[in-house]
Amino acid sequence: MSSADPVPTTLVLTGATSGIGEAVARLLVPRAARLIVHGPRHPTEVDRFLGRLRDLGRSEVHYVQADFDDLTAVVALAGRIAALTDRVDVLINNAGRPGPPTRQLSDDSNELTLQTNYLAPVLLTDRLAVLLRAAHGRVVHVASATHLSASLDPDDLNMEHTAYSPTVAYARSKLGLVAHAQWLVDQAPSPRVDAVSVHPGVIRTALLHAMFDIGGAPVAQGARNVVQAALSANAWDGRYLAEDRPAQPNPAALDPEFRSRLMTQTSRLTSHLSANDRSSSAGWDGS
Repeated sequence: MSSADPVPTTLVLTGATSGIGEAVARLLVPRAARLIVHGPRHPTEVDRFLGRLRDLGRSEVHYVQADFDDLTAVVALAGRIAALTDRVDVLINNAGRPGPPTRQLSDDSNELTLQTNYLAPVLLTDRLAVLLRAAHGRVVHVASATHLSASLDPDDLNMEHTAYSPTVAYARSKLGLVAHAQWLVDQAPSPRVDAVSVHPGVIRTALLHAMFDIGGAPVAQGARNVVQAALSANAWDGRYLAEDRPAQPNPAALDPEFRSRLMTQTSRLTSHLSANDRSSSAGWDGS
């Protein structure tokens, strides 16, 4: 996002119908000409939520539905977004899930936490590359400080040979996002796309309760940290933010070899999609 254009035209927010995402949507709706919000629920189930958003500002508000358990739905989501706008100034990948009690597979035969929290946002980002580049846009990955303790083997993303636990699966998925933000700023040609990953804080949400059964700060505090990452005029250059300030990420995220291996295996896990729909980073090659 260019510092000369601090008020974005089009914002896309995933996971907008609950928790931090809902609070972020409320803060964004007065700030953009067009706000595209995503959630997993049928549009008729979110009418009241959308009405409240529209009451908060003059933004053009659109709702797009997709289940991240199915990567073809993510591809379709990107298509629906492209039908609504010719640019994306900011993409906030907020949608996420806690790790289930036991290892489960998605519709695409990927470990469920990995797919929802990592593969789906990476695929969506890739499919929106042209729209992001058109706006000199920014990608915001909502990450977690849990990634700092994670160990992620790119050759075992689906935890077939890694001992499973819900917290391990969650932390690994967030390490993937932090590394992807770094990778994006290295790969994106001119016009350049900025990227940042942000730990919003230990926030009192259903996800936090499901994973750790602890308290936390108010949702509004986490939402403010995400919005700052999204709307700051400063270029983040792939940095990791701990709440409202830059911090050192897991060293793996800074390792170019790790990032390259991670993206190679990420593409492999989406190889069942058609050639036109595959997350092959084609959107960043300047074509």
